[in-house]
Amino acid sequence: MSNVILYGFTNKDLERTIEVVVNRLRKTELITSNNNNPEEDRLTQREAAELLGITVQCLIQWKKKKLVPYYQIGRSIFYSKKELLQQARNNPALVKTRRK
Repeated sequence: MSNVILYGFTNKDLERTIEVVVNRLRKTELITSNNNNPEEDRLTQREAAELLGITVQCLIQWKKKKLVPYYQIGRSIFYSKKELLQQARNNPALVKTRRK
């Protein structure tokens, strides 16, 4: 006879668990996808921060500390999606799943 283990979870617990799983799957999908279109590779600071799951202020601090690659054209700052994802692959601690 097998051992039966019962767990009690609230709806909120299940929602958080599903959110974490979906976020991890989404990030894994982004990291493994290959994209050769240069225009789709270019991200604004807001888009780059969203991709990494951080705030724009945090991204700016990382940029100043040279933790993430970026490009500057005049006063505009851009990030390469491909390079950010490569950086995330090389340093998974940079990309964290968000919890509410």
